Amino acid sequence: MRFGLIHEATVPHGTTHHRRYKEMIDEIVLAEEMGFDFWGSSEQHFLRDFGMGATEVFYGTVAAHTSRIKLRHMVRLLIKFNHPLRIAEQLATLDLVSDGRAEFGTGRSNSIITMDAMGVDPTETRAQWNESLDFIVQAMTEEQVEFHGKYWDMKTPVYLTPKPLQNPHPPIYVATTSLEMHKIAGEKGIGAMAWDSYFGWDYAEECARIYQKEIAAPTKQVGKFVTNSLSFLVLPAYCAETKKDAMEQGGPTTIEFFHAVIEIYKNLAKRSPDYKYMDQIEKIQSHINDIDYVQSTTPGLMVGTPDYFIEQITRLQALGYDEVILRLDGIMKHEELMRSIELIGKYVIPTFKSPNNIVTGGLLDVAALA
Repeated sequence: MRFGLIHEATVPHGTTHHRRYKEMIDEIVLAEEMGFDFWGSSEQHFLRDFGMGATEVFYGTVAAHTSRIKLRHMVRLLIKFNHPLRIAEQLATLDLVSDGRAEFGTGRSNSIITMDAMGVDPTETRAQWNESLDFIVQAMTEEQVEFHGKYWDMKTPVYLTPKPLQNPHPPIYVATTSLEMHKIAGEKGIGAMAWDSYFGWDYAEECARIYQKEIAAPTKQVGKFVTNSLSFLVLPAYCAETKKDAMEQGGPTTIEFFHAVIEIYKNLAKRSPDYKYMDQIEKIQSHINDIDYVQSTTPGLMVGTPDYFIEQITRLQALGYDEVILRLDGIMKHEELMRSIELIGKYVIPTFKSPNNIVTGGLLDVAALA
């Protein structure tokens, strides 16, 4: 089991983006120290108090402050306003300055605000993602790039400079929420990151089954090698010493976040058949203020103790997930987030990485040895 940390630059009310960006760097450095395998940020635009629009800038800063942790885009939006050649240049540059730690997570946006502002038709995002991904792989792996498609049509061949350090290219992933997108990821031979999946344990199991079937023999492989990886995003996540502390410190953020998610999904489902599956979020709407109920029905959030995290992640692992991505980013204090990262690194990650080193049982009975 691999562990990822995702930030979306959530800025608590009353503070500043400047302060939050500095705090995030400290949190990522600690995550590397505590054994997290990879870090990333989503690409969000125009959402006021959360979201990082210029991810390519921040990733370079993170690369300079870290040395081991992988840097995965979660995700770069492969839709019309992001030119594939520019994304390929930025990814290759990140791979060079990070000594080969870049990972390429992709997606097509779940924000109507972004799509409307950038003039993107939500009914065309899947086709744009598909074409852009083909274009980017070609740019990274072929000496001369020439591409002719529906959305991108080059008038003259070019040379991509620089090329990535990883040969032939960094591993490729896609955010997958629908059953269909898990199938597409497997067919293309790329990693699937189960995103915003609040539709229940049975749904998570079905997503895993579909992906595992297709990834076993990809029929439409897009990269030069297969990235066989199934991740589950837990959004939000918060770990504390006791359940009481976890609920008091992380509970309000969870409730606030879910209210926002439900509205985003309901609006998006109305705009395109490709997003219609998001209507399922209404199943938990009537229970939105009951965190215990929501957590009992879906692995999509984790608010609790290290033991609770271990229990939930073990269950995901049994379904075939080999990565978990934790969104420890919210309106909690920076100090609380740092403590949450420390608890996960100290107690949760070792359970999966080095189980033989876990000390169990009570204190040594010295009298019994006399």
